[in-house]
Amino acid sequence: MRKKEVLAWSVYDLANTAFSALFVTFFFPLYIKQYLGGNEFQIGLVFGLSMLLVAVTVPFIGALSDRRGRRMSYLIGFTILCCTATYFVVHSSLKWALILGFIANYFYHAALTVYNAILPKISSKKDVGKVSGIGVGIGYIGTFLSLLMTWAILSHFGWETELGVKIMFPATAAFFFGFSIITFLVIRDKPAKDKLGKDILKSFSDVKYTLARIRQHKSLVWFLISTFMYVNAINAVIVFLYLYGKSEIGLTVKAFMGVYILFSIAAAIGALIFGKITDRLGPKKTMAIAGVLWIITLFVLLKTASLTTFMIGGVLGGIALGSVWTAMRPLLLEIAPKKKEGQFFGFMELSDKFSGVIGPILFGFLAVRTGYSWAIISLLIFFILGLLALYNVKAR
Repeated sequence: MRKKEVLAWSVYDLANTAFSALFVTFFFPLYIKQYLGGNEFQIGLVFGLSMLLVAVTVPFIGALSDRRGRRMSYLIGFTILCCTATYFVVHSSLKWALILGFIANYFYHAALTVYNAILPKISSKKDVGKVSGIGVGIGYIGTFLSLLMTWAILSHFGWETELGVKIMFPATAAFFFGFSIITFLVIRDKPAKDKLGKDILKSFSDVKYTLARIRQHKSLVWFLISTFMYVNAINAVIVFLYLYGKSEIGLTVKAFMGVYILFSIAAAIGALIFGKITDRLGPKKTMAIAGVLWIITLFVLLKTASLTTFMIGGVLGGIALGSVWTAMRPLLLEIAPKKKEGQFFGFMELSDKFSGVIGPILFGFLAVRTGYSWAIISLLIFFILGLLALYNVKAR
């Protein structure tokens, strides 16, 4: 294990999880609904449709990064575009804020495709679970730090003020890009042997070849179905957790910050613990345990009637979230042939992002039309189907 590169790789997890916490879960949904007059369905469409574009393009991004051997160039470019769109959301009308949210979320997930494919370059087969767990754990430490930043900013500008919410968008962009610089400076690429034009043609050819033979990789198909179901539910929870608490128990911004700090601590601990569990039991069994934890979490949230119950659900959800991200990448590496990791990570992102299309849109639609209870029940169904598909995955 290359400790310096592992640490630098993990710092990007620290940086980008702040975007997930502050932009996706908290301030974008809050700003759109409370200050620009939008609703849950519009928010779901932003995240869902941006995921659709990611789903179409990520296999080619993965294949091209494999060919070029220059993953860091893509990671840097996508990160800059994500942070720029995040900054300008608060300078826009409802229409343009939704468009910029679309752009920010697209490039955030495009960057994750490249980032995931770096993992096998900095770890060995025997410690990949440990390295993945370190990344996820440090990532949630990043969430914790970003929440402390938020606490300081809102304590000064006001917890329930429009100005306080607006300032959080440039602050989130600065946090994401600032910590990412460490990763950009330390991780190095090997020079590409072929010209860019030739690489693009080869990348399309590689993806076409893999798609034509995807049926030969039955475990990959079942893995993609399983992650599709899991991430459907997870994405919806990430996007609508605060709005759900605000709707059901009148959760304030300040109270949710406390809940999310507990969520982050639980996720960091869960990621580190489940990293070791992944190395000992294998990623498949770890994914199954994570699915059961999520089902328990959703039952708790479904019965939420007080802040205490919501906090318990948040802690369980944090542990479950950390365990899923820790086990998912090593499980794919057990399935993927050597030198095809980038493409296979691209197909994992493909499954994840198509699930990101359906999850937020369906949840937002049900929340607007029938209320949050039926929306949560739909997520329970996704996890049950995900566990059934996981059973058919044959890991090495």
